[in-house]
Amino acid sequence: MHLLAYTLWFSITVLKTQATPLPIYSLIDDDPTEEGPKNPNLNQPYPPRSSNGISERASFFIGFGVTTILTIIIGLCLIFIYRTRIRLSEDELAREEENQAYMELNLEEQELFFQSKDYLINNPYLRDELTFSQNLSIQEKGIKAWEFIKDSMLTNNDVMILNKTEINFFKKFECSVTTNLPIPMQNDVYYFESKIYSLPDDTNTLISIGLGIKPYPWFRLPGRHHHSISYDSNGYRRFNQPFKFETDPPFPKLIEGDVIGVGYRVRSGTVFFTRNGKKVSELKLGGHIKNFKIPNHGQIYPIIGANNLCSIHVNLGQMGYVFIEGNVKKWGFAPLEGNGPAPPAYNKFNSDILLERLEIDDENNDLLEREDDFPPNFWEIHPLDSNNDEYDDDNDSSGLLAHDKFSYNAYSEVNSNDERITLNSLLPPNKPPSYNSEEEDEPHLGPSEEAQESNSHSNDSNSTDSTIQF
Repeated sequence: MHLLAYTLWFSITVLKTQATPLPIYSLIDDDPTEEGPKNPNLNQPYPPRSSNGISERASFFIGFGVTTILTIIIGLCLIFIYRTRIRLSEDELAREEENQAYMELNLEEQELFFQSKDYLINNPYLRDELTFSQNLSIQEKGIKAWEFIKDSMLTNNDVMILNKTEINFFKKFECSVTTNLPIPMQNDVYYFESKIYSLPDDTNTLISIGLGIKPYPWFRLPGRHHHSISYDSNGYRRFNQPFKFETDPPFPKLIEGDVIGVGYRVRSGTVFFTRNGKKVSELKLGGHIKNFKIPNHGQIYPIIGANNLCSIHVNLGQMGYVFIEGNVKKWGFAPLEGNGPAPPAYNKFNSDILLERLEIDDENNDLLEREDDFPPNFWEIHPLDSNNDEYDDDNDSSGLLAHDKFSYNAYSEVNSNDERITLNSLLPPNKPPSYNSEEEDEPHLGPSEEAQESNSHSNDSNSTDSTIQF
Protein backbone atom coordinates (compact mmCIF):
# COMPACT_ATOMS: atom_id res chain seq x y z
CA MET A 1 0.00 0.00 0.00
CA HIS A 2 2.85 2.40 0.78
CA LEU A 3 4.41 1.69 -2.61
CA LEU A 4 1.13 2.35 -4.36
CA ALA A 5 0.65 5.67 -2.51
CA TYR A 6 4.22 6.74 -3.31
CA THR A 7 3.66 5.90 -6.99
CA LEU A 8 0.49 7.98 -7.14
CA TRP A 9 2.28 10.92 -5.43
CA PHE A 10 5.17 10.70 -7.87
CA SER A 11 2.80 10.63 -10.85
CA ILE A 12 0.88 13.67 -9.65
CA THR A 13 4.12 15.58 -9.04
CA VAL A 14 5.39 14.82 -12.54
CA LEU A 15 2.13 15.91 -14.07
CA LYS A 16 2.09 19.18 -12.10
CA THR A 17 5.65 20.13 -13.01
CA GLN A 18 5.44 19.24 -16.69
CA ALA A 19 1.82 19.82 -17.66
CA THR A 20 0.79 23.32 -18.82
CA PRO A 21 -2.38 24.52 -20.52
CA LEU A 22 -2.05 23.52 -24.14
CA PRO A 23 -3.60 25.49 -26.96
CA ILE A 24 -5.80 23.81 -29.50
CA TYR A 25 -3.65 24.81 -32.44
CA SER A 26 -0.55 23.09 -33.75
CA LEU A 27 2.79 23.04 -31.95
CA ILE A 28 4.81 23.26 -35.16
CA ASP A 29 7.05 26.38 -35.43
CA ASP A 30 9.71 27.33 -37.92
CA ASP A 31 12.01 28.89 -35.36
CA PRO A 32 12.12 27.05 -32.02
CA THR A 33 13.97 29.98 -30.32
CA GLU A 34 11.24 32.52 -30.96
CA GLU A 35 7.73 32.62 -29.79
CA GLY A 36 6.59 33.38 -33.35
CA PRO A 37 3.74 35.54 -34.53
CA LYS A 38 0.55 35.53 -32.69
CA ASN A 39 -2.40 33.63 -34.01
CA PRO A 40 -4.60 36.08 -35.83
CA ASN A 41 -7.75 34.19 -34.88
CA LEU A 42 -7.09 33.47 -31.21
CA ASN A 43 -4.74 36.39 -30.61
CA GLN A 44 -2.38 34.15 -28.53
CA PRO A 45 1.29 33.27 -29.05
CA TYR A 46 2.49 29.81 -29.97
CA PRO A 47 3.73 27.76 -26.98
CA PRO A 48 7.43 27.88 -26.35
CA ARG A 49 9.56 24.79 -26.67
CA SER A 50 11.83 23.41 -24.00
CA SER A 51 15.56 23.97 -24.07
CA ASN A 52 16.28 20.44 -25.32
CA GLY A 53 13.81 20.71 -28.20
CA ILE A 54 11.02 18.52 -26.66
CA SER A 55 7.58 20.02 -26.35
CA GLU A 56 5.56 20.05 -23.17
CA ARG A 57 3.02 17.62 -24.63
CA ALA A 58 5.72 15.04 -25.32
CA SER A 59 6.98 15.39 -21.75
CA PHE A 60 3.46 14.80 -20.50
CA PHE A 61 3.07 11.55 -22.43
CA ILE A 62 6.47 10.30 -21.30
CA GLY A 63 5.62 10.91 -17.65
CA PHE A 64 2.23 9.27 -18.04
CA GLY A 65 3.75 6.18 -19.65
CA VAL A 66 6.36 5.79 -16.91
CA THR A 67 3.68 6.13 -14.26
CA THR A 68 1.48 3.50 -15.94
CA ILE A 69 4.34 1.01 -16.15
CA LEU A 70 5.22 1.51 -12.50
CA THR A 71 1.58 1.06 -11.50
CA ILE A 72 1.32 -2.24 -13.42
CA ILE A 73 4.52 -3.56 -11.85
CA ILE A 74 3.37 -2.65 -8.37
CA GLY A 75 -0.04 -4.24 -9.01
CA LEU A 76 1.57 -7.50 -10.08
CA CYS A 77 3.70 -7.45 -6.95
CA LEU A 78 0.64 -6.95 -4.78
CA ILE A 79 -1.19 -9.84 -6.47
CA PHE A 80 1.80 -12.12 -5.93
CA ILE A 81 2.00 -11.14 -2.27
CA TYR A 82 -1.75 -11.72 -1.83
CA ARG A 83 -1.63 -15.19 -3.36
CA THR A 84 1.40 -16.07 -1.30
CA ARG A 85 -0.42 -15.06 1.84
CA ILE A 86 -3.44 -17.18 0.85
CA ARG A 87 -1.16 -20.15 0.24
CA LEU A 88 0.52 -19.62 3.57
CA SER A 89 -2.83 -19.30 5.30
CA GLU A 90 -4.05 -22.58 3.75
CA ASP A 91 -0.90 -24.33 4.89
CA GLU A 92 -1.33 -22.86 8.35
CA LEU A 93 -4.93 -24.04 8.47
CA ALA A 94 -3.88 -27.52 7.37
CA ARG A 95 -1.23 -27.68 10.09
CA GLU A 96 -3.70 -26.39 12.65
CA GLU A 97 -6.24 -28.98 11.55
CA GLU A 98 -3.68 -31.76 11.89
CA ASN A 99 -2.71 -30.55 15.35
CA GLN A 100 -6.37 -30.51 16.34
CA ALA A 101 -6.78 -34.04 15.02
CA TYR A 102 -3.89 -35.22 17.19
CA MET A 103 -5.38 -33.46 20.20
CA GLU A 104 -9.08 -34.41 19.95
CA LEU A 105 -9.37 -37.65 17.96
CA ASN A 106 -8.58 -41.13 19.18
CA LEU A 107 -6.21 -43.44 17.34
CA GLU A 108 -8.88 -44.99 15.12
CA GLU A 109 -10.34 -41.62 14.14
CA GLN A 110 -6.86 -40.24 13.50
CA GLU A 111 -6.12 -43.08 11.12
CA LEU A 112 -9.37 -42.48 9.22
CA PHE A 113 -8.68 -38.75 9.11
CA PHE A 114 -5.23 -39.07 7.55
CA GLN A 115 -6.33 -41.87 5.22
CA SER A 116 -9.07 -39.60 3.94
CA LYS A 117 -6.61 -36.78 3.31
CA ASP A 118 -4.37 -39.09 1.31
CA TYR A 119 -7.40 -40.43 -0.56
CA LEU A 120 -8.46 -36.94 -1.63
CA ILE A 121 -4.92 -36.03 -2.70
CA ASN A 122 -4.48 -39.18 -4.79
CA ASN A 123 -7.99 -39.04 -6.31
CA PRO A 124 -8.78 -35.57 -7.73
CA TYR A 125 -12.45 -34.72 -7.85
CA LEU A 126 -14.38 -34.63 -11.12
CA ARG A 127 -14.58 -31.29 -12.90
CA ASP A 128 -16.30 -29.49 -15.77
CA GLU A 129 -19.82 -29.98 -17.07
CA LEU A 130 -21.65 -33.17 -17.97
CA THR A 131 -20.19 -35.18 -20.83
CA PHE A 132 -22.06 -35.82 -24.05
CA SER A 133 -22.88 -39.41 -23.06
CA GLN A 134 -24.24 -38.27 -19.69
CA ASN A 135 -26.44 -35.63 -21.31
CA LEU A 136 -27.67 -38.19 -23.81
CA SER A 137 -28.51 -40.64 -21.02
CA ILE A 138 -30.49 -37.96 -19.16
CA GLN A 139 -32.31 -37.01 -22.34
CA GLU A 140 -33.31 -40.62 -23.04
CA LYS A 141 -34.10 -41.85 -19.51
CA GLY A 142 -35.06 -38.71 -17.62
CA ILE A 143 -34.86 -39.01 -13.84
CA LYS A 144 -34.26 -42.76 -14.21
CA ALA A 145 -30.73 -41.99 -15.38
CA TRP A 146 -29.70 -41.29 -11.76
CA GLU A 147 -28.88 -44.10 -9.37
CA PHE A 148 -26.75 -44.57 -6.30
CA ILE A 149 -23.61 -46.64 -6.73
CA LYS A 150 -21.23 -47.94 -4.11
CA ASP A 151 -17.48 -48.19 -4.20
CA SER A 152 -15.92 -51.38 -5.48
CA MET A 153 -14.45 -52.01 -2.03
CA LEU A 154 -17.95 -52.40 -0.55
CA THR A 155 -19.79 -55.70 -0.92
CA ASN A 156 -23.48 -56.54 -0.72
CA ASN A 157 -22.91 -57.63 2.85
CA ASP A 158 -21.88 -54.06 3.66
CA VAL A 159 -24.26 -51.97 1.54
CA MET A 160 -27.02 -53.02 -0.82
CA ILE A 161 -28.78 -50.67 -3.24
CA LEU A 162 -32.21 -51.69 -4.51
CA ASN A 163 -34.29 -50.01 -7.21
CA LYS A 164 -31.48 -47.49 -7.80
CA THR A 165 -32.33 -45.26 -4.81
CA GLU A 166 -33.11 -47.59 -1.87
CA ILE A 167 -29.93 -47.80 0.23
CA ASN A 168 -29.52 -50.46 2.92
CA PHE A 169 -26.56 -50.32 5.33
CA PHE A 170 -25.73 -53.49 7.25
CA LYS A 171 -22.34 -53.27 8.95
CA LYS A 172 -21.25 -51.22 11.95
CA PHE A 173 -18.65 -48.97 10.33
CA GLU A 174 -18.69 -45.69 8.44
CA CYS A 175 -19.37 -45.83 4.72
CA SER A 176 -21.09 -43.68 2.12
CA VAL A 177 -22.47 -43.91 -1.41
CA THR A 178 -22.92 -41.32 -4.17
CA THR A 179 -24.94 -41.03 -7.35
CA ASN A 180 -23.58 -41.91 -10.75
CA LEU A 181 -24.42 -38.46 -12.16
CA PRO A 182 -23.84 -35.04 -10.59
CA ILE A 183 -26.24 -32.14 -10.20
CA PRO A 184 -26.78 -30.83 -13.75
CA MET A 185 -26.35 -27.12 -12.81
CA GLN A 186 -28.78 -26.01 -15.52
CA ASN A 187 -31.76 -24.90 -13.41
CA ASP A 188 -31.81 -22.40 -10.57
CA VAL A 189 -32.49 -24.88 -7.73
CA TYR A 190 -32.04 -28.65 -7.30
CA TYR A 191 -33.55 -30.59 -4.43
CA PHE A 192 -33.78 -34.17 -3.18
CA GLU A 193 -35.31 -35.87 -0.14
CA SER A 194 -34.20 -38.87 1.90
CA LYS A 195 -36.60 -40.86 4.05
CA ILE A 196 -35.27 -42.85 7.01
CA TYR A 197 -37.20 -45.99 6.18
CA SER A 198 -35.69 -48.18 8.89
CA LEU A 199 -33.64 -47.24 11.97
CA PRO A 200 -33.55 -50.10 14.50
CA ASP A 201 -30.98 -48.54 16.86
CA ASP A 202 -31.20 -44.76 16.69
CA THR A 203 -28.91 -44.19 19.69
CA ASN A 204 -25.93 -46.02 18.17
CA THR A 205 -26.58 -45.14 14.53
CA LEU A 206 -25.40 -41.98 12.82
CA ILE A 207 -26.82 -41.06 9.40
CA SER A 208 -25.35 -38.25 7.29
CA ILE A 209 -27.21 -36.78 4.32
CA GLY A 210 -25.64 -34.07 2.20
CA LEU A 211 -23.61 -32.98 -0.81
CA GLY A 212 -20.00 -33.36 -1.80
CA ILE A 213 -17.44 -34.12 -4.45
CA LYS A 214 -16.71 -37.37 -6.22
CA PRO A 215 -14.72 -39.45 -5.55
CA TYR A 216 -15.34 -38.98 -1.86
CA PRO A 217 -13.75 -41.32 0.72
CA TRP A 218 -16.18 -44.23 0.83
CA PHE A 219 -15.10 -45.08 4.39
CA ARG A 220 -16.13 -41.66 5.73
CA LEU A 221 -19.43 -39.86 6.22
CA PRO A 222 -20.13 -36.66 4.26
CA GLY A 223 -19.35 -33.30 5.86
CA ARG A 224 -16.10 -34.49 7.45
CA HIS A 225 -13.69 -33.35 4.74
CA HIS A 226 -13.17 -30.59 2.22
CA HIS A 227 -15.96 -29.76 -0.23
CA SER A 228 -18.71 -31.64 1.62
CA ILE A 229 -21.80 -30.70 3.66
CA SER A 230 -24.15 -32.89 5.68
CA TYR A 231 -27.10 -32.96 8.04
CA ASP A 232 -26.36 -35.60 10.69
CA SER A 233 -29.06 -37.58 12.43
CA ASN A 234 -27.80 -36.36 15.83
CA GLY A 235 -28.85 -32.80 14.91
CA TYR A 236 -25.54 -31.26 13.84
CA ARG A 237 -24.67 -29.61 10.56
CA ARG A 238 -21.20 -30.37 9.27
CA PHE A 239 -19.24 -28.36 6.74
CA ASN A 240 -15.68 -29.64 6.25
CA GLN A 241 -15.57 -30.41 9.97
CA PRO A 242 -14.45 -33.84 11.26
CA PHE A 243 -14.15 -32.93 14.96
CA LYS A 244 -16.54 -33.18 17.85
CA PHE A 245 -18.90 -30.36 18.75
CA GLU A 246 -18.99 -28.74 22.16
CA THR A 247 -22.36 -27.01 21.74
CA ASP A 248 -25.90 -28.35 21.64
CA PRO A 249 -27.22 -29.55 18.27
CA PRO A 250 -28.92 -26.71 16.37
CA PHE A 251 -31.10 -29.01 14.27
CA PRO A 252 -33.77 -31.50 15.39
CA LYS A 253 -32.58 -35.06 15.86
CA LEU A 254 -33.79 -37.58 13.32
CA ILE A 255 -35.90 -40.64 14.01
CA GLU A 256 -37.37 -43.40 11.89
CA GLY A 257 -39.86 -42.04 9.37
CA ASP A 258 -38.35 -38.55 9.07
CA VAL A 259 -37.85 -37.07 5.61
CA ILE A 260 -34.76 -34.87 5.19
CA GLY A 261 -34.46 -32.59 2.17
CA VAL A 262 -31.31 -30.99 0.77
CA GLY A 263 -31.58 -28.05 -1.63
CA TYR A 264 -28.88 -26.34 -3.66
CA ARG A 265 -29.17 -22.94 -5.35
CA VAL A 266 -26.85 -22.94 -8.33
CA ARG A 267 -26.18 -19.21 -8.74
CA SER A 268 -25.40 -18.34 -5.14
CA GLY A 269 -24.15 -21.76 -4.03
CA THR A 270 -26.57 -21.72 -1.08
CA VAL A 271 -27.40 -25.01 0.65
CA PHE A 272 -30.57 -25.36 2.72
CA PHE A 273 -32.19 -28.26 4.58
CA THR A 274 -35.78 -29.31 5.22
CA ARG A 275 -37.33 -31.76 7.65
CA ASN A 276 -40.73 -33.33 7.08
CA GLY A 277 -41.70 -30.68 4.55
CA LYS A 278 -40.54 -27.58 6.46
CA LYS A 279 -37.33 -25.60 6.18
CA VAL A 280 -34.87 -26.02 9.03
CA SER A 281 -33.86 -22.75 10.70
CA GLU A 282 -30.11 -22.11 10.63
CA LEU A 283 -30.06 -18.78 12.49
CA LYS A 284 -28.06 -20.28 15.34
CA LEU A 285 -25.30 -21.10 12.87
CA GLY A 286 -25.33 -17.74 11.12
CA GLY A 287 -27.72 -18.65 8.31
CA HIS A 288 -27.47 -20.97 5.34
CA ILE A 289 -24.14 -22.03 3.93
CA LYS A 290 -23.47 -19.83 0.91
CA ASN A 291 -21.01 -19.87 -1.94
CA PHE A 292 -20.64 -23.64 -1.78
CA LYS A 293 -18.94 -24.00 -5.14
CA ILE A 294 -16.16 -26.42 -5.95
CA PRO A 295 -13.05 -24.73 -7.44
CA ASN A 296 -12.24 -25.27 -11.11
CA HIS A 297 -15.86 -26.08 -11.99
CA GLY A 298 -15.98 -29.14 -9.76
CA GLN A 299 -19.09 -31.31 -9.82
CA ILE A 300 -21.42 -31.74 -6.82
CA TYR A 301 -23.07 -35.08 -5.97
CA PRO A 302 -25.65 -36.22 -3.40
CA ILE A 303 -23.97 -38.34 -0.71
CA ILE A 304 -25.65 -40.65 1.82
CA GLY A 305 -23.70 -42.30 4.64
CA ALA A 306 -24.29 -44.28 7.83
CA ASN A 307 -22.35 -46.27 10.40
CA ASN A 308 -24.87 -48.93 11.43
CA LEU A 309 -27.86 -50.97 10.32
CA CYS A 310 -30.47 -48.74 8.64
CA SER A 311 -32.38 -48.20 5.40
CA ILE A 312 -32.77 -44.91 3.51
CA HIS A 313 -34.96 -44.25 0.48
CA VAL A 314 -33.96 -41.28 -1.67
CA ASN A 315 -36.29 -39.26 -3.88
CA LEU A 316 -34.42 -37.35 -6.59
CA GLY A 317 -37.63 -36.26 -8.28
CA GLN A 318 -39.11 -39.56 -9.42
CA MET A 319 -41.95 -39.06 -6.91
CA GLY A 320 -43.68 -36.14 -5.25
CA TYR A 321 -41.77 -34.25 -2.56
CA VAL A 322 -42.98 -33.76 0.98
CA PHE A 323 -41.73 -30.18 0.63
CA ILE A 324 -44.56 -28.56 -1.38
CA GLU A 325 -42.43 -25.79 -2.85
CA GLY A 326 -40.22 -28.37 -4.53
CA ASN A 327 -43.25 -29.82 -6.31
CA VAL A 328 -44.65 -26.47 -7.40
CA LYS A 329 -41.35 -25.14 -8.75
CA LYS A 330 -40.20 -28.51 -10.11
CA TRP A 331 -36.88 -28.77 -8.35
CA GLY A 332 -36.25 -32.35 -9.44
CA PHE A 333 -33.01 -33.40 -11.10
CA ALA A 334 -34.67 -34.19 -14.46
CA PRO A 335 -38.09 -34.82 -16.06
CA LEU A 336 -39.96 -37.95 -15.09
CA GLU A 337 -39.85 -39.42 -18.59
CA GLY A 338 -37.17 -39.14 -21.21
CA ASN A 339 -37.41 -39.10 -24.97
CA GLY A 340 -36.32 -42.71 -25.28
CA PRO A 341 -33.57 -44.11 -27.50
CA ALA A 342 -33.63 -43.81 -31.26
CA PRO A 343 -35.30 -46.71 -33.12
CA PRO A 344 -32.94 -49.29 -34.63
CA ALA A 345 -32.28 -49.61 -38.33
CA TYR A 346 -34.38 -52.39 -39.85
CA ASN A 347 -32.28 -53.97 -42.57
CA LYS A 348 -32.74 -57.73 -42.49
CA PHE A 349 -36.12 -59.42 -42.69
CA ASN A 350 -35.18 -62.38 -40.55
CA SER A 351 -33.74 -60.49 -37.55
CA ASP A 352 -34.80 -56.85 -37.82
CA ILE A 353 -38.48 -57.19 -38.72
CA LEU A 354 -40.68 -54.86 -36.69
CA LEU A 355 -44.12 -56.36 -37.41
CA GLU A 356 -45.15 -59.77 -38.68
CA ARG A 357 -45.98 -60.02 -42.36
CA LEU A 358 -49.74 -59.98 -42.88
CA GLU A 359 -50.09 -60.83 -46.55
CA ILE A 360 -47.99 -63.19 -48.66
CA ASP A 361 -48.41 -63.30 -52.38
CA ASP A 362 -48.13 -66.93 -53.47
CA GLU A 363 -48.53 -66.05 -57.13
CA ASN A 364 -45.33 -64.03 -57.14
CA ASN A 365 -43.49 -66.69 -55.12
CA ASP A 366 -42.50 -64.34 -52.33
CA LEU A 367 -41.66 -67.24 -50.05
CA LEU A 368 -39.45 -68.93 -52.59
CA GLU A 369 -37.42 -65.77 -52.95
CA ARG A 370 -36.96 -65.62 -49.20
CA GLU A 371 -36.01 -69.21 -48.51
CA ASP A 372 -32.60 -68.10 -47.22
CA ASP A 373 -34.18 -65.85 -44.62
CA PHE A 374 -35.70 -68.77 -42.69
CA PRO A 375 -34.08 -71.63 -40.77
CA PRO A 376 -33.84 -75.05 -42.43
CA ASN A 377 -36.97 -77.26 -42.39
CA PHE A 378 -38.98 -74.29 -41.24
CA TRP A 379 -41.99 -74.99 -43.45
CA GLU A 380 -42.10 -78.78 -42.94
CA ILE A 381 -45.04 -80.37 -41.15
CA HIS A 382 -46.11 -84.03 -40.73
CA PRO A 383 -49.02 -84.72 -43.08
CA LEU A 384 -51.65 -87.40 -42.68
CA ASP A 385 -51.44 -90.62 -44.69
CA SER A 386 -53.83 -91.44 -47.51
CA ASN A 387 -56.14 -93.57 -45.29
CA ASN A 388 -56.39 -90.90 -42.55
CA ASP A 389 -56.05 -93.67 -39.94
CA GLU A 390 -52.86 -92.57 -38.20
CA TYR A 391 -50.21 -89.90 -38.38
CA ASP A 392 -47.04 -90.39 -40.34
CA ASP A 393 -43.96 -89.86 -38.20
CA ASP A 394 -41.39 -90.46 -40.95
CA ASN A 395 -40.14 -87.63 -43.13
CA ASP A 396 -39.78 -89.79 -46.25
CA SER A 397 -39.81 -88.68 -49.84
CA SER A 398 -43.49 -89.64 -50.25
CA GLY A 399 -44.54 -87.12 -47.61
CA LEU A 400 -45.95 -83.83 -48.74
CA LEU A 401 -44.31 -80.61 -47.68
CA ALA A 402 -46.81 -77.94 -46.83
CA HIS A 403 -46.02 -74.33 -46.10
CA ASP A 404 -46.91 -73.11 -42.66
CA LYS A 405 -47.44 -69.47 -43.59
CA PHE A 406 -48.60 -68.19 -40.23
CA SER A 407 -46.24 -69.72 -37.66
CA TYR A 408 -43.15 -67.55 -38.15
CA ASN A 409 -42.20 -65.63 -35.01
CA ALA A 410 -39.81 -62.79 -35.85
CA TYR A 411 -38.96 -62.13 -32.20
CA SER A 412 -37.98 -65.65 -31.13
CA GLU A 413 -34.40 -66.44 -30.25
CA VAL A 414 -32.35 -68.42 -32.71
CA ASN A 415 -30.94 -70.92 -30.21
CA SER A 416 -33.98 -71.04 -27.96
CA ASN A 417 -35.12 -74.34 -26.44
CA ASP A 418 -38.76 -73.29 -26.44
CA GLU A 419 -41.18 -75.41 -28.44
CA ARG A 420 -42.04 -73.94 -31.84
CA ILE A 421 -45.75 -73.74 -32.54
CA THR A 422 -46.67 -74.87 -36.08
CA LEU A 423 -49.72 -76.26 -37.85
CA ASN A 424 -48.56 -79.72 -36.88
CA SER A 425 -48.90 -78.68 -33.22
CA LEU A 426 -52.59 -77.98 -33.79
CA LEU A 427 -53.43 -81.56 -34.79
CA PRO A 428 -55.42 -83.41 -32.10
CA PRO A 429 -53.69 -86.26 -30.28
CA ASN A 430 -56.52 -88.71 -31.08
CA LYS A 431 -58.61 -89.22 -34.16
CA PRO A 432 -61.99 -87.51 -33.82
CA PRO A 433 -65.10 -89.76 -33.73
CA SER A 434 -67.12 -90.44 -36.91
CA TYR A 435 -70.79 -91.43 -37.32
CA ASN A 436 -72.20 -93.67 -40.04
CA SER A 437 -75.71 -93.47 -41.46
CA GLU A 438 -76.96 -96.73 -39.96
CA GLU A 439 -75.95 -96.13 -36.35
CA GLU A 440 -76.38 -92.44 -35.81
CA ASP A 441 -76.80 -92.73 -32.08
CA GLU A 442 -73.73 -94.87 -31.50
CA PRO A 443 -70.43 -93.08 -31.73
CA HIS A 444 -67.60 -94.54 -33.71
CA LEU A 445 -65.16 -96.29 -31.44
CA GLY A 446 -61.50 -95.62 -31.66
CA PRO A 447 -58.87 -98.31 -32.08
CA SER A 448 -58.29 -98.71 -28.37
CA GLU A 449 -62.01 -98.88 -27.60
CA GLU A 450 -62.58 -101.41 -30.42
CA ALA A 451 -59.83 -103.60 -29.00
CA GLN A 452 -61.41 -103.50 -25.54
CA GLU A 453 -64.82 -104.38 -26.96
CA SER A 454 -63.42 -107.31 -28.98
CA ASN A 455 -61.70 -108.63 -25.87
CA SER A 456 -64.94 -108.50 -23.94
CA HIS A 457 -66.79 -110.34 -26.73
CA SER A 458 -64.12 -113.04 -26.83
CA ASN A 459 -64.35 -113.52 -23.07
CA ASP A 460 -68.12 -113.89 -23.28
CA SER A 461 -67.84 -116.49 -26.05
CA ASN A 462 -65.23 -118.45 -24.12
CA SER A 463 -67.40 -118.57 -21.05
CA THR A 464 -70.37 -119.78 -23.13
CA ASP A 465 -68.34 -122.55 -24.73
CA SER A 466 -67.08 -123.76 -21.40
CA THR A 467 -70.61 -123.93 -20.06
CA ILE A 468 -71.82 -126.00 -22.98
CA GLN A 469 -68.96 -128.46 -22.67
CA PHE A 470 -69.65 -128.93 -19.01
